[in-house]
Amino acid sequence: MPELGDQQRVALLTARLGLPEGALDPELALEALRHGSYAHERSLAAGREVLRSNERLEFLGDAVLGMLIARRVYERFPEATEGELTRLRAALVREESLAIVARQLGLGELLLLGRGEQRSGGRENAARLADALEAVIAAVLLSCGLERTQETVERVLAPLFDQGALARDPKTELQQLFQSRRRTPHYQVLAVAGPDHARSYEVEVRLDGTPLGRGRGRSKKEAEQAAARVALEAPDVLDRALLDETVSVVSSDPRWRELAAEEAARLRTALGEVQVEHIGSTAVAHLDAKPVIDLLVGVRELTPALRIPDYEGCGEAGVAGRLYFRKRGPVSFNAQVVELEGPLWGDALLLRDYLRVHPDERERYAAHKREAIASGATTLLRYSEQKAGLMLELLERARRWAASAAATRRL
Repeated sequence: MPELGDQQRVALLTARLGLPEGALDPELALEALRHGSYAHERSLAAGREVLRSNERLEFLGDAVLGMLIARRVYERFPEATEGELTRLRAALVREESLAIVARQLGLGELLLLGRGEQRSGGRENAARLADALEAVIAAVLLSCGLERTQETVERVLAPLFDQGALARDPKTELQQLFQSRRRTPHYQVLAVAGPDHARSYEVEVRLDGTPLGRGRGRSKKEAEQAAARVALEAPDVLDRALLDETVSVVSSDPRWRELAAEEAARLRTALGEVQVEHIGSTAVAHLDAKPVIDLLVGVRELTPALRIPDYEGCGEAGVAGRLYFRKRGPVSFNAQVVELEGPLWGDALLLRDYLRVHPDERERYAAHKREAIASGATTLLRYSEQKAGLMLELLERARRWAASAAATRRL
Protein backbone atom coordinates (compact mmCIF):
# COMPACT_ATOMS: atom_id res chain seq x y z
CA MET A 1 0.00 0.00 0.00
CA PRO A 2 1.45 3.43 -0.95
CA GLU A 3 2.33 5.86 1.81
CA LEU A 4 -0.80 7.63 3.06
CA GLY A 5 -1.05 11.35 3.61
CA ASP A 6 -2.40 12.76 6.85
CA GLN A 7 -5.77 13.65 5.35
CA GLN A 8 -6.12 10.15 3.90
CA ARG A 9 -5.35 8.56 7.27
CA VAL A 10 -7.95 10.65 9.04
CA ALA A 11 -10.56 10.03 6.34
CA LEU A 12 -9.97 6.27 6.34
CA LEU A 13 -10.06 6.09 10.14
CA THR A 14 -13.29 8.09 10.26
CA ALA A 15 -14.96 5.87 7.66
CA ARG A 16 -13.82 2.62 9.26
CA LEU A 17 -15.19 3.72 12.61
CA GLY A 18 -18.54 4.37 10.95
CA LEU A 19 -18.45 8.09 11.77
CA PRO A 20 -19.67 10.92 9.54
CA GLU A 21 -17.10 12.69 7.40
CA GLY A 22 -15.32 15.37 9.44
CA ALA A 23 -16.46 13.96 12.78
CA LEU A 24 -12.92 13.41 14.05
CA ASP A 25 -10.62 16.26 14.98
CA PRO A 26 -7.72 15.72 12.54
CA GLU A 27 -5.02 16.54 15.10
CA LEU A 28 -6.49 14.14 17.66
CA ALA A 29 -6.93 11.42 15.04
CA LEU A 30 -3.30 11.67 13.91
CA GLU A 31 -2.08 11.76 17.51
CA ALA A 32 -4.03 8.56 18.20
CA LEU A 33 -2.23 6.84 15.31
CA ARG A 34 1.22 8.15 16.22
CA HIS A 35 3.47 5.65 17.97
CA GLY A 36 6.27 6.88 20.21
CA SER A 37 8.93 5.64 17.78
CA TYR A 38 7.58 7.93 15.04
CA ALA A 39 7.31 10.93 17.36
CA HIS A 40 10.86 10.34 18.58
CA GLU A 41 12.35 10.09 15.08
CA ARG A 42 10.59 13.24 13.90
CA SER A 43 11.68 15.21 16.97
CA LEU A 44 15.34 14.46 16.12
CA ALA A 45 15.08 15.95 12.65
CA ALA A 46 16.35 19.51 12.35
CA GLY A 47 13.60 22.10 12.16
CA ARG A 48 10.80 19.60 12.82
CA GLU A 49 8.16 20.27 15.43
CA VAL A 50 8.06 18.08 18.50
CA LEU A 51 5.17 15.66 18.00
CA ARG A 52 3.15 14.02 20.76
CA SER A 53 2.78 10.23 20.70
CA ASN A 54 -0.51 8.44 21.38
CA GLU A 55 0.40 7.49 24.96
CA ARG A 56 -1.73 10.18 26.65
CA LEU A 57 -4.75 9.32 24.51
CA GLU A 58 -4.14 5.64 25.21
CA PHE A 59 -4.35 6.39 28.95
CA LEU A 60 -7.70 8.12 28.54
CA GLY A 61 -9.04 5.55 26.08
CA ASP A 62 -8.17 2.67 28.39
CA ALA A 63 -10.30 4.20 31.14
CA VAL A 64 -13.20 5.08 28.83
CA LEU A 65 -13.22 1.69 27.15
CA GLY A 66 -13.16 -0.09 30.51
CA MET A 67 -16.13 1.95 31.74
CA LEU A 68 -18.21 1.45 28.60
CA ILE A 69 -17.55 -2.28 28.48
CA ALA A 70 -18.29 -2.63 32.19
CA ARG A 71 -21.66 -0.97 31.58
CA ARG A 72 -22.32 -3.19 28.58
CA VAL A 73 -21.67 -6.49 30.38
CA TYR A 74 -23.54 -5.27 33.46
CA GLU A 75 -26.64 -4.71 31.35
CA ARG A 76 -26.28 -7.82 29.20
CA PHE A 77 -25.70 -10.31 32.04
CA PRO A 78 -28.09 -9.27 34.85
CA GLU A 79 -27.61 -12.55 36.75
CA ALA A 80 -23.81 -12.53 36.68
CA THR A 81 -21.88 -12.15 39.92
CA GLU A 82 -19.27 -9.44 40.47
CA GLY A 83 -16.51 -11.95 39.85
CA GLU A 84 -18.08 -13.15 36.60
CA LEU A 85 -18.54 -9.57 35.40
CA THR A 86 -14.92 -8.79 36.24
CA ARG A 87 -13.65 -11.79 34.30
CA LEU A 88 -15.91 -11.00 31.34
CA ARG A 89 -14.74 -7.38 31.19
CA ALA A 90 -11.11 -8.54 31.42
CA ALA A 91 -11.67 -10.94 28.52
CA LEU A 92 -13.05 -8.13 26.36
CA VAL A 93 -10.42 -5.47 27.14
CA ARG A 94 -7.33 -7.66 27.14
CA GLU A 95 -4.67 -7.02 24.54
CA GLU A 96 -5.57 -9.93 22.26
CA SER A 97 -9.27 -9.01 22.08
CA LEU A 98 -8.55 -5.37 21.25
CA ALA A 99 -5.93 -6.39 18.68
CA ILE A 100 -8.56 -8.51 16.91
CA VAL A 101 -10.84 -5.47 16.64
CA ALA A 102 -7.96 -3.26 15.50
CA ARG A 103 -7.08 -5.72 12.74
CA GLN A 104 -10.70 -5.83 11.59
CA LEU A 105 -10.59 -2.04 11.31
CA GLY A 106 -7.33 -2.19 9.34
CA LEU A 107 -5.74 0.01 11.98
CA GLY A 108 -2.25 -1.39 11.39
CA GLU A 109 -1.87 0.19 7.96
CA LEU A 110 -2.92 3.58 9.37
CA LEU A 111 -0.36 3.68 12.18
CA LEU A 112 2.46 6.20 12.13
CA LEU A 113 5.53 4.18 13.14
CA GLY A 114 9.26 4.78 13.26
CA ARG A 115 11.40 2.98 10.71
CA GLY A 116 12.74 0.46 13.22
CA GLU A 117 9.27 -0.26 14.54
CA GLN A 118 8.00 -0.88 11.01
CA ARG A 119 10.86 -3.27 10.25
CA SER A 120 10.17 -5.25 13.42
CA GLY A 121 6.53 -5.86 12.43
CA GLY A 122 4.90 -3.10 14.46
CA ARG A 123 1.85 -2.94 12.21
CA GLU A 124 0.91 -6.50 13.22
CA ASN A 125 2.09 -6.28 16.83
CA ALA A 126 -0.84 -6.99 19.17
CA ALA A 127 0.34 -4.51 21.80
CA ARG A 128 0.74 -1.69 19.26
CA LEU A 129 -2.71 -2.38 17.80
CA ALA A 130 -4.44 -2.59 21.18
CA ASP A 131 -2.80 0.62 22.40
CA ALA A 132 -3.73 2.43 19.20
CA LEU A 133 -7.36 1.31 19.45
CA GLU A 134 -7.56 2.72 22.99
CA ALA A 135 -6.05 5.98 21.76
CA VAL A 136 -8.55 6.11 18.89
CA ILE A 137 -11.45 5.66 21.34
CA ALA A 138 -10.13 8.64 23.30
CA ALA A 139 -9.92 10.69 20.10
CA VAL A 140 -13.56 9.84 19.38
CA LEU A 141 -14.53 10.91 22.90
CA LEU A 142 -12.74 14.27 22.68
CA SER A 143 -14.03 14.90 19.16
CA CYS A 144 -17.61 13.66 19.43
CA GLY A 145 -18.61 13.27 23.09
CA LEU A 146 -19.52 10.29 25.26
CA GLU A 147 -22.77 9.31 23.54
CA ARG A 148 -21.17 9.02 20.10
CA THR A 149 -18.20 7.20 21.67
CA GLN A 150 -20.51 4.61 23.20
CA GLU A 151 -22.18 4.07 19.81
CA THR A 152 -18.76 3.64 18.21
CA VAL A 153 -17.59 1.17 20.83
CA GLU A 154 -20.81 -0.83 20.43
CA ARG A 155 -20.30 -0.92 16.68
CA VAL A 156 -16.62 -1.79 16.41
CA LEU A 157 -16.64 -4.24 19.33
CA ALA A 158 -19.80 -5.97 18.14
CA PRO A 159 -17.94 -9.19 17.18
CA LEU A 160 -16.61 -9.48 20.73
CA PHE A 161 -19.96 -8.66 22.32
CA ASP A 162 -21.64 -11.23 20.08
CA GLN A 163 -19.23 -13.79 21.48
CA GLY A 164 -20.00 -12.78 25.06
CA ALA A 165 -21.03 -16.31 25.95
CA LEU A 166 -17.63 -17.52 24.74
CA ALA A 167 -15.90 -14.98 26.95
CA ARG A 168 -17.68 -16.60 29.90
CA ASP A 169 -16.55 -20.01 28.67
CA PRO A 170 -13.85 -20.95 31.24
CA LYS A 171 -11.68 -22.83 28.77
CA THR A 172 -11.69 -19.95 26.28
CA GLU A 173 -11.04 -17.45 29.05
CA LEU A 174 -8.11 -19.45 30.38
CA GLN A 175 -6.72 -19.87 26.87
CA GLN A 176 -6.86 -16.13 26.23
CA LEU A 177 -5.25 -15.39 29.57
CA PHE A 178 -2.25 -17.58 28.76
CA GLN A 179 -2.03 -16.41 25.16
CA SER A 180 -1.50 -12.88 26.48
CA ARG A 181 1.73 -14.25 27.98
CA ARG A 182 2.54 -16.36 24.89
CA ARG A 183 1.85 -19.56 26.83
CA THR A 184 -0.49 -22.48 26.09
CA PRO A 185 -2.33 -24.61 28.68
CA HIS A 186 -2.69 -28.33 28.02
CA TYR A 187 -5.41 -30.74 29.13
CA GLN A 188 -4.78 -34.35 30.11
CA VAL A 189 -7.39 -37.01 30.70
CA LEU A 190 -6.60 -38.66 34.04
CA ALA A 191 -9.42 -41.18 34.20
CA VAL A 192 -12.44 -42.45 32.28
CA ALA A 193 -15.09 -44.40 34.17
CA GLY A 194 -18.60 -45.77 33.72
CA PRO A 195 -20.41 -47.58 30.89
CA ASP A 196 -20.57 -46.20 27.37
CA HIS A 197 -23.94 -44.54 27.93
CA ALA A 198 -22.84 -42.85 31.17
CA ARG A 199 -19.15 -42.02 30.86
CA SER A 200 -17.38 -39.90 33.47
CA TYR A 201 -14.15 -38.10 32.62
CA GLU A 202 -11.55 -36.56 34.93
CA VAL A 203 -9.25 -34.01 33.30
CA GLU A 204 -6.35 -31.91 34.59
CA VAL A 205 -5.23 -28.63 33.02
CA ARG A 206 -1.51 -27.94 33.14
CA LEU A 207 0.94 -25.26 32.15
CA ASP A 208 4.41 -26.55 31.27
CA GLY A 209 3.72 -29.58 33.46
CA THR A 210 2.43 -27.55 36.43
CA PRO A 211 -1.08 -28.67 37.50
CA LEU A 212 -3.59 -25.81 37.62
CA GLY A 213 -6.90 -27.58 38.28
CA ARG A 214 -8.92 -30.77 37.86
CA GLY A 215 -12.50 -31.23 36.72
CA ARG A 216 -15.04 -33.96 36.04
CA GLY A 217 -17.74 -34.18 33.39
CA ARG A 218 -19.90 -36.48 31.30
CA SER A 219 -17.72 -35.71 28.29
CA LYS A 220 -14.11 -34.77 27.78
CA LYS A 221 -15.13 -31.23 26.79
CA GLU A 222 -17.28 -30.79 29.88
CA ALA A 223 -14.44 -32.04 32.10
CA GLU A 224 -12.01 -29.62 30.43
CA GLN A 225 -14.41 -26.74 31.10
CA ALA A 226 -14.65 -27.80 34.74
CA ALA A 227 -10.86 -28.00 35.07
CA ALA A 228 -10.46 -24.54 33.52
CA ARG A 229 -13.08 -23.15 35.91
CA VAL A 230 -11.17 -24.55 38.91
CA ALA A 231 -7.96 -22.95 37.59
CA LEU A 232 -9.63 -19.55 37.15
CA GLU A 233 -10.91 -19.72 40.73
CA ALA A 234 -7.35 -20.13 42.08
CA PRO A 235 -5.67 -16.82 41.15
CA ASP A 236 -2.61 -17.47 43.31
CA VAL A 237 -1.88 -20.70 41.45
CA LEU A 238 -2.44 -18.97 38.11
CA ASP A 239 -0.22 -16.03 39.00
CA ARG A 240 2.58 -18.39 39.96
CA ALA A 241 2.20 -20.40 36.76
CA LEU A 242 2.09 -17.26 34.60
CA LEU A 243 5.21 -15.89 36.24
CA ASP A 244 7.20 -19.07 35.67
CA GLU A 245 9.21 -19.48 32.48
CA THR A 246 12.08 -21.55 31.13
CA VAL A 247 15.53 -20.22 32.04
CA SER A 248 19.09 -20.86 30.98
CA VAL A 249 22.50 -19.51 31.95
CA VAL A 250 24.97 -18.23 29.34
CA SER A 251 28.40 -16.67 29.35
CA SER A 252 28.69 -12.94 29.98
CA ASP A 253 27.99 -10.81 26.90
CA PRO A 254 29.79 -7.43 26.64
CA ARG A 255 26.80 -6.03 24.71
CA TRP A 256 24.55 -6.26 27.78
CA ARG A 257 25.86 -3.00 29.19
CA GLU A 258 25.11 -1.03 25.99
CA LEU A 259 21.69 -2.63 25.57
CA ALA A 260 20.84 -1.82 29.18
CA ALA A 261 21.83 1.82 28.70
CA GLU A 262 19.63 2.13 25.59
CA GLU A 263 16.62 0.57 27.29
CA ALA A 264 17.16 2.65 30.44
CA ALA A 265 17.07 5.82 28.34
CA ARG A 266 13.83 4.65 26.71
CA LEU A 267 12.24 3.98 30.10
CA ARG A 268 13.23 7.41 31.41
CA THR A 269 11.55 8.99 28.38
CA ALA A 270 8.43 6.84 28.79
CA LEU A 271 8.05 7.18 32.57
CA GLY A 272 9.32 10.68 33.27
CA GLU A 273 10.59 11.38 36.80
CA VAL A 274 12.37 8.08 37.45
CA GLN A 275 15.90 6.82 37.96
CA VAL A 276 16.99 3.68 36.16
CA GLU A 277 19.97 1.49 37.03
CA HIS A 278 21.36 -1.63 35.39
CA ILE A 279 21.41 -4.37 38.05
CA GLY A 280 21.64 -8.12 38.38
CA SER A 281 24.17 -10.48 36.87
CA THR A 282 24.15 -8.87 33.41
CA ALA A 283 25.45 -5.70 35.10
CA VAL A 284 28.56 -7.52 36.37
CA ALA A 285 31.33 -8.07 33.85
CA HIS A 286 32.45 -11.70 33.33
CA LEU A 287 29.52 -13.13 35.33
CA ASP A 288 27.47 -15.92 33.75
CA ALA A 289 23.80 -14.96 33.69
CA LYS A 290 20.34 -15.56 32.31
CA PRO A 291 20.18 -13.67 28.98
CA VAL A 292 17.66 -11.23 30.46
CA ILE A 293 18.78 -7.69 31.33
CA ASP A 294 17.53 -6.46 34.72
CA LEU A 295 16.75 -2.78 35.19
CA LEU A 296 15.95 -1.15 38.51
CA VAL A 297 13.44 1.69 38.22
CA GLY A 298 13.30 4.07 41.17
CA VAL A 299 10.08 6.06 41.71
CA ARG A 300 9.08 8.52 44.41
CA GLU A 301 5.87 6.62 45.11
CA LEU A 302 4.97 3.07 44.14
CA THR A 303 1.65 3.00 42.26
CA PRO A 304 0.03 -0.40 41.56
CA ALA A 305 -1.68 1.04 38.47
CA LEU A 306 1.69 1.82 36.85
CA ARG A 307 2.11 0.55 33.28
CA ILE A 308 5.30 0.39 31.22
CA PRO A 309 4.88 0.49 27.43
CA ASP A 310 5.81 -2.85 25.79
CA TYR A 311 6.18 -4.58 29.16
CA GLU A 312 3.99 -7.22 30.76
CA GLY A 313 2.98 -6.32 34.32
CA CYS A 314 3.38 -9.17 36.82
CA GLY A 315 2.45 -7.44 40.08
CA GLU A 316 4.75 -7.88 43.06
CA ALA A 317 5.80 -11.37 41.90
CA GLY A 318 6.47 -12.47 45.46
CA VAL A 319 8.44 -9.43 46.64
CA ALA A 320 6.54 -6.93 48.76
CA GLY A 321 7.29 -3.33 47.85
CA ARG A 322 8.18 -4.10 44.24
CA LEU A 323 6.35 -4.06 40.90
CA TYR A 324 7.80 -6.53 38.41
CA PHE A 325 7.54 -6.04 34.65
CA ARG A 326 9.09 -8.03 31.83
CA LYS A 327 9.58 -7.74 28.09
CA ARG A 328 10.53 -10.77 26.07
CA GLY A 329 11.96 -10.73 22.56
CA PRO A 330 15.28 -10.99 20.71
CA VAL A 331 16.62 -8.98 23.65
CA SER A 332 14.73 -9.54 26.91
CA PHE A 333 14.40 -7.22 29.88
CA ASN A 334 13.04 -7.22 33.40
CA ALA A 335 12.07 -3.93 35.06
CA GLN A 336 11.84 -3.92 38.84
CA VAL A 337 10.07 -0.81 40.05
CA VAL A 338 10.77 0.15 43.67
CA GLU A 339 10.78 3.23 45.85
CA LEU A 340 13.81 5.37 45.13
CA GLU A 341 16.45 5.07 47.89
CA GLY A 342 14.29 2.52 49.72
CA PRO A 343 15.65 -0.80 51.08
CA LEU A 344 15.07 -2.75 47.84
CA TRP A 345 16.77 -0.03 45.84
CA GLY A 346 19.80 0.00 48.12
CA ASP A 347 20.14 -3.79 48.34
CA ALA A 348 20.05 -4.28 44.56
CA LEU A 349 22.77 -1.71 43.94
CA LEU A 350 24.85 -2.94 46.85
CA LEU A 351 24.86 -6.56 45.68
CA ARG A 352 25.76 -5.48 42.14
CA ASP A 353 28.67 -3.35 43.33
CA TYR A 354 29.93 -6.04 45.71
CA LEU A 355 30.09 -8.64 42.93
CA ARG A 356 31.83 -6.17 40.62
CA VAL A 357 34.80 -5.81 42.97
CA HIS A 358 34.97 -9.36 44.38
CA PRO A 359 35.92 -11.78 41.56
CA ASP A 360 36.05 -14.80 43.90
CA GLU A 361 32.45 -14.22 44.96
CA ARG A 362 31.49 -13.68 41.34
CA GLU A 363 32.97 -17.04 40.37
CA ARG A 364 31.30 -18.78 43.30
CA TYR A 365 27.95 -17.31 42.29
CA ALA A 366 28.41 -18.35 38.64
CA ALA A 367 29.28 -21.92 39.67
CA HIS A 368 26.18 -22.07 41.85
CA LYS A 369 24.01 -20.99 38.93
CA ARG A 370 25.45 -23.67 36.68
CA GLU A 371 24.86 -26.28 39.37
CA ALA A 372 21.26 -25.16 39.78
CA ILE A 373 20.60 -25.57 36.04
CA ALA A 374 22.39 -28.93 35.98
CA SER A 375 20.22 -30.15 38.88
CA GLY A 376 17.08 -29.54 36.83
CA ALA A 377 16.13 -26.05 38.07
CA THR A 378 15.38 -24.86 34.55
CA THR A 379 12.24 -22.84 35.26
CA LEU A 380 12.30 -19.39 36.85
CA LEU A 381 10.71 -20.24 40.17
CA ARG A 382 12.75 -23.38 40.82
CA TYR A 383 15.91 -21.59 39.70
CA SER A 384 15.18 -18.64 42.02
CA GLU A 385 14.50 -20.98 44.93
CA GLN A 386 17.80 -22.78 44.33
CA LYS A 387 19.68 -19.46 44.43
CA ALA A 388 17.83 -17.90 47.35
CA GLY A 389 20.16 -19.10 50.12
CA LEU A 390 23.33 -17.97 48.40
CA MET A 391 21.75 -14.66 47.44
CA LEU A 392 20.97 -13.90 51.09
CA GLU A 393 24.50 -14.86 52.07
CA LEU A 394 26.03 -12.64 49.39
CA LEU A 395 23.81 -9.74 50.37
CA GLU A 396 24.84 -10.04 54.01
CA ARG A 397 28.51 -10.10 53.00
CA ALA A 398 27.89 -7.05 50.82
CA ARG A 399 26.36 -5.18 53.75
CA ARG A 400 29.36 -5.96 55.97
CA TRP A 401 31.68 -4.90 53.16
CA ALA A 402 29.83 -1.59 52.76
CA ALA A 403 29.79 -0.96 56.52
CA SER A 404 33.51 -1.65 56.75
CA ALA A 405 34.23 0.69 53.85
CA ALA A 406 32.10 3.41 55.44
CA ALA A 407 33.91 3.03 58.78
CA THR A 408 37.29 3.27 57.03
CA ARG A 409 36.25 6.50 55.31
CA ARG A 410 35.27 8.03 58.65
CA LEU A 411 38.72 7.40 60.14
